[in-house]
Amino acid sequence: MLKYFYFFFILSVFSTSLFSQTHTISGYALDEKSSEALIGCNVYVNNLKKGTSTNAYGFYSITLPESKDSVELIISYIGYDLKIIRFILTSDIKLNITLKPTSEQLEQVEIKGVRNRENVESTKMSVIELPAKQIKELPAIFGEKDVLKALVLLPGVQSGREAFAGFYVRGGGSDQNLVLLDEAVLYNPFHLFNFFSVFNSDAIKNVQLIKGGFPAQYGGRLSSIVDISLKDGNAREYHGEGGIGFIASRLTVEGPIIKDKSSFMISGRRTYLDLLVNALNPNPEDGGGGVYFYDLNTKLNYKISENDRVFVSGYFGKDVLYSEIPSDSMLFQIDWGNKTLTSRWNHIFTKKLFSNTTFIYNDYLFRIIIERGNTEAKLLSGIRDVSGKIDFDYYPSLRHKIKWGFHHTYHTFIPSLVKGTRGTTPIPFPEYPQKFVNHSAGYINSDYSFSDVISLNSGLRVPFYKYKNFDYLNFEPRLAMKYSLNQTSSIKLSYTRMDQFVQLVTSAQETPLDLWVPSSDKIKPQNADQAAIGYFRNFNDNKYESSFETYYKKMNNITEYKEGADIFLNPNIEDFILFGEGWAYGGEFFIRKNEGRVNGWIGYTLSWSMRQIDGFNIGNEPYPAKYDRRHDLSVVAFYNFNKKWSFSAVFVYGTGNSVTLPVGRFSDPSYGWDPYFSWYSDYGYRNSFKMQSYNRLDLGIKKTVVKKRFTFVESFDIYNVYNRRNPFFLMNDKMYDPKTNSEKWMLRQFSIFGVIPTINFSIIF
Repeated sequence: MLKYFYFFFILSVFSTSLFSQTHTISGYALDEKSSEALIGCNVYVNNLKKGTSTNAYGFYSITLPESKDSVELIISYIGYDLKIIRFILTSDIKLNITLKPTSEQLEQVEIKGVRNRENVESTKMSVIELPAKQIKELPAIFGEKDVLKALVLLPGVQSGREAFAGFYVRGGGSDQNLVLLDEAVLYNPFHLFNFFSVFNSDAIKNVQLIKGGFPAQYGGRLSSIVDISLKDGNAREYHGEGGIGFIASRLTVEGPIIKDKSSFMISGRRTYLDLLVNALNPNPEDGGGGVYFYDLNTKLNYKISENDRVFVSGYFGKDVLYSEIPSDSMLFQIDWGNKTLTSRWNHIFTKKLFSNTTFIYNDYLFRIIIERGNTEAKLLSGIRDVSGKIDFDYYPSLRHKIKWGFHHTYHTFIPSLVKGTRGTTPIPFPEYPQKFVNHSAGYINSDYSFSDVISLNSGLRVPFYKYKNFDYLNFEPRLAMKYSLNQTSSIKLSYTRMDQFVQLVTSAQETPLDLWVPSSDKIKPQNADQAAIGYFRNFNDNKYESSFETYYKKMNNITEYKEGADIFLNPNIEDFILFGEGWAYGGEFFIRKNEGRVNGWIGYTLSWSMRQIDGFNIGNEPYPAKYDRRHDLSVVAFYNFNKKWSFSAVFVYGTGNSVTLPVGRFSDPSYGWDPYFSWYSDYGYRNSFKMQSYNRLDLGIKKTVVKKRFTFVESFDIYNVYNRRNPFFLMNDKMYDPKTNSEKWMLRQFSIFGVIPTINFSIIF
C-alpha cells in the first residue's frame, strides 16, 4: 500500500500550474470592527468555481490566469455577511478583506449557488469548526460556557461522566487527544477534577476538532486534535466583557496599543465558593478549607510591517484544594495547574509563500503539600516542554497548496519528587530522577486538485524520538481524496498513521494525580492506523451541510495500569504497565444549518470500541473499552427571536457506560461476620455490564439589552429540564428488601445531578 501512497504523494507535490501567465491575489481576511484575523474564511472565485480558505493567521493566496474579464471573489464566514469583490486581474494584487458581523435581525445576502461549499469541495474530512460565539450560546451547567463540553455534542465525540468535561474520540482514551491553545500543548485541560475545562470562552476566537484524516503538521496523539485559538485583541477600539455566574466571575479587556498596528487582550476568571464557605463559617478558629480555581489568558500582537507580525500569548491557571486547622498549625493542600507561553512571528516572503516561526514553553505541575508546625513535606509530579517550530505555507496555483515544516520539543518529566524540611533541616527522601527526552518531526503536506472532480491531499510526517539509549524513527503517511459527484455532493476517503510517545499512567478515571511518562525500552510508543470513507452533501443552496462517515481504527501498544499498584513513589513504574491492542469502528451522521434565525445541528454516532490486553481480563479475552457506547445522539438548536431575545436547546441521548460488576460473593470468617467487611466480591468479565441509558434536555434563554456603549446580557439556563436521574456509578450494597422482609445484596444506582437552574449576568462595554 505504501508504494501507492508515495506515488500519489510525489505526483501531487510536483504538479504545477497549467496556466502560462498568472497573477496572485493575497492578503488577510479580517473582522471589520476589531481587525482580528478570520481563521478558515472562504475565498471563492465565482468565475472558476474554485476557492481557498485562510490559514490559522487569516492569510490567503490565490493564483489565477490573466484575463480581461472581471474576476468575482465571494468571501464567506460563519456569522458574517457575504462580501463580493469584482476587479480586472492584470497584475499581482495585495488585498486585505474585511467582513462585517451579521446582524441578528437581517437575513444573509442571497447569492444563489455560491455560498460556502467547503463541506463538499475540500479534501478535509472528520474536521468540525465551532466559532466561540456559537459555543457561548449553548445552555450550560452553573452558567459556565465550556469549550470541551460543547465538543461532546459532535458526532464521534463521547463524554465520560455526567457534566464532566472529559471526552473520548472514536474509541480512543482521553490521553490520546492533543489539546492545543495557541499551539501550546495542555497536558491537563481541566479544572475541578475534570468538571470544567480551563478555557474561558470570553477569550476564545475559534475551536477546530480533527477526528481523522489528520494533516501532516499534527502528530503525537492517536485520536484527535483540538486546536484552540485565542482572540488577538481589538486593534481599533477598547472593549471589555465581564460576568457574574453561579460559581465564578470573569473579566476580559481588549483594545489597541497603537491603533490598527498593535493590540492586547487579557482575560481572567476565578471561582469563589471557597470564599463564601469560609465567610459563612461560624467558627473560623476551628479551621476551614475549600476548593477553587483561577485562570488568566493574555495576548499581545504587533504589526511590524505589511509582511511581518508578531504575537505573544500566555495561559496561567491553577486549581487548589485545601484544608487548614489553625489550632494545630496544620495545612493540607493539593494543587495543580498549567503555564504556557507562546511567541510567534509571521512573515510573508512572497505573495505565495507564508511562514510562521514559533517558540513555546509549557509546564504542568501537580503538588501535594502537608504542613504541621515547623515540618513541611511536598510531593511533586509534572511535565515541562520547551519547543521550537517553523512552518511554511506555499500556494503555487489555485489548485495547489503545499505546507511543510520542522518541530522540536525538549521534554522534562518529573515522575515523583519528594521534598521535606523540619525547621531548616532537610528531611531525606528517596530520589526519583527526572527524565529528559528529545522529540523532533519534519513534515510535508500537499493539497492538489487534479480537476473539478478529483482532489488529493497527501502528506508525510517523520517523527524522531530519543530517550537515553532508546530512539525511534518512523514514517507516518497521510492521505485524503475527494471525488465530486456534482456541485452539491462528494465522496471522500482518508488514511492516517499516528504515533504517540508520551503515555498517561492511570488506574481508573483520569485525575490530576495521574502521571505522564515517556516511551522507553520498556514502554513502547503507541501507534494507530485509521481509515475512513464519507459521503458529503449540501442542501438548499448550501444553507444546510450534511455528512455520513464510517471509520475503522486499529491501535497498538496501548496501555493499562495494573490495578492495586502504586503510581506515586514507584521507581519501577514501567514494570506495572500492561500492553495490548485496541480497535474501534463505527458510523457518524452530521447535519448542520449555519444561517438564519433558526440554526444548529444534529449528530448521531453508532460505534464499537474494544481492547485486548494480556493480564487484564479473564482468559485475556477482548473486552469493551470503558468509553464504548453503541448509540450517541445530540440535537442542538438556536433561535434568534429578535435582537433582544434568543433561545437555545440541547438534547442528548447515549447508551449507558460499560462497567465491571461482581458475579458472586464470598466471605472471610477471619473478619467476623460484619456484613460490610467479611464479604468479598468475585468480579466477572471486564466492562461486560451496561448501565442505564443516558438522556437529558437543557434549555437556555438570553436577553440582550443595548444602552449606548453598554450591552447587558442576562442568561437563564436549565440543566436537565425534566430531572432525569441519570446513573453516575453503581455499587453493590446490602439493602432492605420489603418483599422478603430481610436484607440482601442489591445493585444500587447513584446519581449526582437533577434539574439545575442557573442565572448569569454579563456586561459588554
